[in-house]
Amino acid sequence: MEFKKIREGVFENEKVRVYAVDELFDSMKRDRTLSQIQNVAALPGLVGKAMVMPDGHEGYRREQAL
Repeated sequence: MEFKKIREGVFENEKVRVYAVDELFDSMKRDRTLSQIQNVAALPGLVGKAMVMPDGHEGYRREQAL
């Protein structure tokens, strides 16, 4: 999944737009955040782009919650 930097703090591809500074976007690329939003973007009925806000994250794993 390739993303293009549109302007400072905004990255996108055909189906997804991400609002994040470079450091946060790099972190999202290392975990499952961008994979999950690609899944959201594939849902039927979605109009326009799926979006990730600056607080986007992959969620919590059980080990992290304990």
